[in-house]
Amino acid sequence: MNKKVFLLALITIIIWGSTFAAIRAGLQGGYSAGHLVLIRFLVASGAFLIYALWPGVRFQLPRKDDIFKILILGWIGISIYQISLTFGEQTIEAGAASMIISSAPIFASLIAILVLKERLSIYGWIGLSIGFIGIILITLGTTGASFHMSTGVFWMLLATITTSIFFVFQKPFYKRYKPIELMAYFT
Repeated sequence: MNKKVFLLALITIIIWGSTFAAIRAGLQGGYSAGHLVLIRFLVASGAFLIYALWPGVRFQLPRKDDIFKILILGWIGISIYQISLTFGEQTIEAGAASMIISSAPIFASLIAILVLKERLSIYGWIGLSIGFIGIILITLGTTGASFHMSTGVFWMLLATITTSIFFVFQKPFYKRYKPIELMAYFT
């Protein structure tokens, strides 16, 4: 494996894996959910701006017919996701939040089957079934002894569904744009 790819993948995993604990710590450290979302957007936007202005980096501007789709997809996959994730972590633990969010591939697979007409093998369907059972067990485990779903779990499921929609519907854009360009536009 390419060392650079391995290093970048490792950094991504570390950052993504620590995000849930960092959000929880920020919420307990006195920041409101809204403030944390704003801070995360400002940091990400600043990083993209620095990258875009870096000598030798060229961004292709989006086509006119893609601008509205990119705005809507960014609103769903970035804004609603981040808001739901942060508000959800106000009432559930970081571990439960990360487990619920990690079920996004299940929802993304179902959306891809319905929207993109993709097909799953029998093993894919077995995996989806096991994943749904896991979501149910985590949801019940985070709501206490009653069968009512907590507000935090609702927010986390909303975040999971929005990120799944984001993953599926951005696929056609990769034929026209580089991944870094798309993330900059979405953010």
